[in-house]
Amino acid sequence: MAGTRLAGEVLGGVCLLLVLIACAFVLRRQAIARGCPLMLMARQKPSGWTLGMARVTASEVCWFPFLGFSVRPRDRWVRGDLDLGAPLPIHGGRPVSMPDAVSVSCSSRAGDFTIALSSADYTALRSWAESAPPGLNANVA
Repeated sequence: MAGTRLAGEVLGGVCLLLVLIACAFVLRRQAIARGCPLMLMARQKPSGWTLGMARVTASEVCWFPFLGFSVRPRDRWVRGDLDLGAPLPIHGGRPVSMPDAVSVSCSSRAGDFTIALSSADYTALRSWAESAPPGLNANVA
């Protein structure tokens, strides 16, 4: 009887822990979004693709790794500084959970890098990069 009770308590504790972790991921996603659109985006590293989320604001794109608890972006690209290349099909290993992903070579002041995102998200990001909100660079001679 005592063994059954102990097993039930352990199982209840594990279930509670899983619920808390799921709540932490949901709250982190809401904190990252801050009312702005999010898109699934992977960054290519020497060891492979790192899945993450990108928040697009009026002036920048912030990239957050999918796994983790930090609400600070790991990478940030400013509008006008980010140069997107043409979308190419991904050969070899593609990012997990991205079946229709395209690979895009990018450059910014921080250097060159490669991202993967869905073709619809690429179109949205390309449109964002090529347009400018009113007043951006208005006083540049």
